[in-house]
Amino acid sequence: MPGPNPATSTTTRICPNCDGFATAAIASGTRHRDGTRALLHIDCATCHGTGTVPLRPHLTAAGVEVAA
Repeated sequence: MPGPNPATSTTTRICPNCDGFATAAIASGTRHRDGTRALLHIDCATCHGTGTVPLRPHLTAAGVEVAA
């Protein structure tokens, strides 16, 4: 039985490179004077830190463009 809300088409999908975890905090190995670690915050190169990418359009056999 389907849920109360019908499925809708979406224009974005989760980034296949980072699985939606768009920014990673990497310890550099050095410490600040108060003892905390210095972290580098790196964004995903595929989605540029958003966690989503747009759907790619593709052509059907009839030549109609649809979202994949």
